[in-house]
Amino acid sequence: MKKKTKIIIITLILILIIISYGIYLNSKKLILEYTDNLEVLLNQEVYNLDNIKEIKNGKIITEKEQIDTTKISKKEITIKVENFFKKIKEYKYTITIVDKESPVITFKKELEIEKGEEINLLKDVKVEDNSKEEIKAFIEGEYDINKPDNYKLYYIAEDSSGNKTKEEFILHVKEKKIEEPINHPKNNSNLNSNNTNSNNNQSSDKTFTTKKGFKGVTKNGITYIDGYMIVNKTYSLPSTYETSLTKETTNNFNKMKSAATLEGLNIYISSGFRSYDTQKRLYNNYVKRDGVEAADTYSARAGHSEHQSGLAFDVNTINDTFASTPEAKWLANNCYKYGFILRYPQGKSNETGYKYESWHFRYVGVELAEKLYNNGNWITMEDYFGITSIY
Repeated sequence: MKKKTKIIIITLILILIIISYGIYLNSKKLILEYTDNLEVLLNQEVYNLDNIKEIKNGKIITEKEQIDTTKISKKEITIKVENFFKKIKEYKYTITIVDKESPVITFKKELEIEKGEEINLLKDVKVEDNSKEEIKAFIEGEYDINKPDNYKLYYIAEDSSGNKTKEEFILHVKEKKIEEPINHPKNNSNLNSNNTNSNNNQSSDKTFTTKKGFKGVTKNGITYIDGYMIVNKTYSLPSTYETSLTKETTNNFNKMKSAATLEGLNIYISSGFRSYDTQKRLYNNYVKRDGVEAADTYSARAGHSEHQSGLAFDVNTINDTFASTPEAKWLANNCYKYGFILRYPQGKSNETGYKYESWHFRYVGVELAEKLYNNGNWITMEDYFGITSIY
């Protein structure tokens, strides 16, 4: 009986020891509390152990290291922990690096030009962003360099995270000052006789046939071929020809603009109708700056500018940078649907007489525009009708 009692007591003691040991082991269970998904800002100083809230019955054996937060991304972080029994366990969590800072635009709050004077509104505009990505500003708002007024416009810049900055500026279009004509010794007599002869020759009505068989007529100093007004270096408009952008041109531009807006694009007319006198002043200014030979590659002499016809206009940024924009690419492939042509295509300066201008468009109607579009390989009016464009 005593032996049996002794066995029972020993058994109870063992049970108590096991239970106690279990309680002890349970009390030594590893506990690590941390933030599973940590969101931090771009360029924020962050370390791999920053999200650890509490640890019990173990120790972190991963060394503290700074996380690279210079790029928007997600990073998986591994933390190694050693428990009471020297066993190592890994914990993983994610750090999401986000950008919530808007770009900074450096610009002039007020710009001023004379009526008819071209201007590159983005010339001195700079955009900086904490992401270090290259961001270009664009302009929101409409203005007319041929209509004096104070135009409220906006520079807008947006980074890849959708952070947007919108800054207001004012464009003052002033009445032009009366200036005496600039005389240029080089080619001066040639320039004067050229313009004079061009207008005088067209003062008498005449008909002709182009080398490709199209019928042409010059009436009241204005030349039409197959019913289309022609204005280039060979065919000019009289100095007395005054108009504005035609109603048909304006209406079809507005349709094209609406279609572009649906695609998330912003197009606007930055230079529309120009009078004979305005073009004369602009051309003289370019000759004074660059010389006659250079000016003739990108600017028309008075009477030879399509802007005087009321059928042509420049859009957005009037310089070579426009060609690489989404707006320029969309216009080059879609303008014909609304009756417009890219008037001075790339690689066709020997036909048009002018350098490639991705921003200059001419209204001719859908029928002719579709032909000249030529599935994206633009045909010039000169080539199509078989005419020249030379002074």
